[in-house]
Amino acid sequence: INAGILEKHFKVGDLISPKTLLEKKIIRKILGKLPQVKILGKGEIKKALTIKDCLLSKSAREKIKKAGGIIK
Repeated sequence: INAGILEKHFKVGDLISPKTLLEKKIIRKILGKLPQVKILGKGEIKKALTIKDCLLSKSAREKIKKAGGIIK
């Protein structure tokens, strides 16, 4: 998932996890299970978001922290 997609579909303070991405139909189940999600640094993030149970690229991690986000 590119960081710009998170900026577009979520509000400040929202929790982002595989479950919430599935609920917003950004991802889909694979063989009936939630897939592992990796957030990539393409695009901008200006909202403070909370990321949980997702892998992050180095650039995505930096952008999320710079925007005031939390990584759990």
